[in-house]
Amino acid sequence: MKCPICGRAEVTWNVRNYHYDACGLDNVILVGITVGTCPECNCLVPKIPQMEALHDCIAHALVKKEERLTPAEIVFLRKSLGWSGTDFAANMQCDKSQISKWENGKANMGKQTELLFREIVAGRKKITDYKRVDAARKEANKVVTLFVRMADNYWAEPEWREAA
Repeated sequence: MKCPICGRAEVTWNVRNYHYDACGLDNVILVGITVGTCPECNCLVPKIPQMEALHDCIAHALVKKEERLTPAEIVFLRKSLGWSGTDFAANMQCDKSQISKWENGKANMGKQTELLFREIVAGRKKITDYKRVDAARKEANKVVTLFVRMADNYWAEPEWREAA
């Protein structure tokens, strides 16, 4: 296949880890997926199977994580529900400007509001092993990366790892 960016060279394929920032999160690594590389422009072309299942897997991990949600994670989870900012405001019974503040890091989402939001996401995503006593119990003061891998053609339980 020719490079979709420059169109000048054939893409070479190999299996590797891929930093999946196109989801809106800068801390997601897809483990062992097929990625093409253009020898001319060095662009990467990942083959990401079952995209909807991958996003459900990421949402599941975010809902269960111990640390508080970051602004980017709030946006990801809102979008995973199919909500616009206006929908989010209506469902959380708050002003649209408050949603903007949470999603842009201008204000922290209150812990009770965050737990309610996690419950809403968990309910819509059928996350059965969510334990609200573990969620959001730690302040987000360390950098963690989410590693997601395929196992038997399914997205496996993701793993959080602290940055080295």
